[in-house]
Amino acid sequence: MRWVIRKQDEGKLVRDFLSERAFSSRLIKNIKQHGQILLNKHPVTVKQTLNTRDELEIVMPEEYIGDNIAPISYPLDIIYEDEVLLAINKPRGLSVLPNMNDHITLANALADYYKKHQVRSSIHIVTRLDKYTSGVVIVAKNSYVHHVLSKTSIEREYRAILEGQLINKTDTINLPISRNLPSIIERKIDPNGKHAVTHYEVIRESEHGSLLKVWLDTGRTHQIRVHFSHLGHPLIGDGLYGSTKLEIEGQALHCRYVKLCHPITKEAMSFIASYPSIFKNIFNGSLFQT
Repeated sequence: MRWVIRKQDEGKLVRDFLSERAFSSRLIKNIKQHGQILLNKHPVTVKQTLNTRDELEIVMPEEYIGDNIAPISYPLDIIYEDEVLLAINKPRGLSVLPNMNDHITLANALADYYKKHQVRSSIHIVTRLDKYTSGVVIVAKNSYVHHVLSKTSIEREYRAILEGQLINKTDTINLPISRNLPSIIERKIDPNGKHAVTHYEVIRESEHGSLLKVWLDTGRTHQIRVHFSHLGHPLIGDGLYGSTKLEIEGQALHCRYVKLCHPITKEAMSFIASYPSIFKNIFNGSLFQT
């Protein structure tokens, strides 16, 4: 990770510059012991003073992937990659993290990719998706970047295909959600649940269902699926929440668009994931590219 020092940071100590960028005292200590702090390519201490146009580089300590995540070859659809960040278009049917039911997950594929490309990092998934939800997944390449992004506002926009046609073509759903006990997976609308807000706009309708643009103010588990099921229009394929159209396995939901502030450069970045074939098939290949 590199920064070119700007005039407003001239005279600051390295330690203070890093602290202002969410480097904790513990992380700085770890970098001193197991990484490197370089100023204009020369090692320095955190007490070094910075000057305008200096180049500060932090070499993070190496991270290791645990034995519970075996590297398994699997093709990754990489939308974007740099030194600290990955944006991946996750396919339907691929779980993000290891579990009892799936031999291959996105984490296993990343472990294999990191091994082949000498990326010395453990697995840091920033934006998780359900197994049958496709689309953009953001991955951090070290714990610091993961921490920064976890505290950063990340905009996500989804496409969903519902059963039937909605009366209101654009609206907001504001209904609290909680666990549907004794299930540890299923959620339900509950007046005593957690605040949950979903916005939507109908893009297209046909006899096969409705294609929606969906965006969220909150990120509750299964939020989109629960809200539209409650309206009587479950996502096609979502048997857990009442879909009767089960020609496809799993909910027809796709994370189409993600926008965030780059954790190092602070540049505004956006990523778009192409649609899975099942979305095009449902609309006879005529799905709007929007």
